[in-house]
Amino acid sequence: MSTASAAPATAPPAARPALIADSWYLALRHLRLMSRRPSSFVGAIVFPIMFAVLFMTVFGTIMDRGGLDYPQYMLPAVVLQSVLFAAMSGSIWAAEDAGGGMVSRLRAMPISRAAPIISLLLGEAIRALIGATVLIVVGFIMGFRFQTGILGVLGFYGLVTLASLAFILPYLVLGFAVVDPEKVQVFGGIVFYPLLLVSILFVPGDVYPSWLRGFAENQPLSCVAEALRAVTTDGSVDTASTVGIAVAWMIGLLAFFGLLAPRVFGRVG
Repeated sequence: MSTASAAPATAPPAARPALIADSWYLALRHLRLMSRRPSSFVGAIVFPIMFAVLFMTVFGTIMDRGGLDYPQYMLPAVVLQSVLFAAMSGSIWAAEDAGGGMVSRLRAMPISRAAPIISLLLGEAIRALIGATVLIVVGFIMGFRFQTGILGVLGFYGLVTLASLAFILPYLVLGFAVVDPEKVQVFGGIVFYPLLLVSILFVPGDVYPSWLRGFAENQPLSCVAEALRAVTTDGSVDTASTVGIAVAWMIGLLAFFGLLAPRVFGRVG
């Protein structure tokens, strides 16, 4: 009796290393597949660079005349845009895995049930971080600097990592829920473009009419962008409260969609 009752207590610690190993192995598989699909890295790297150059060309001089250091203002926005591109790509991968039978095959294998979701999340987050690093290099050419030193670098990468997880996970849930890649792109765009365009990512909040300004300044993308600016630019805003609001948004998204993801994934197939 004592031996039988002790078995369940030892199972969870053994399951945790299996979850980590399975998730990492499948994440590497996801990265290998991405390397064979050039459009994945075009979306993560080329498009954000193109947008950075275009925004600097179109708005740079105007913003400088208004007293705004536009490279400092713009780079966090383009990095978040890169994260959203990775999120939309992740939703398509999730839909393809669900609709193409990959999820069913994974369920037949002796792996952790959560590993397929976590692996896609890790793979797309890694891609987003690669894109962010490339954009920082481009930003330095344009005049962006980490004015807050090494703490700014660490804070920036910490926030980008958390943002990648928080914004990619909802799109994975969408992909597993909708299954059809074409429909996923449509539904994803309905969320993507309003949040991106009605925000303070590329222009200050005072350019919006009063009835829209509150939403533009306080939606999650704007809050995270302001936090990234706070940790990289000296004296921009109250860093602690700005970062705290952004982290609260991201933890809330992770908690909500983290609870929703297993239920949606469990209905696939």
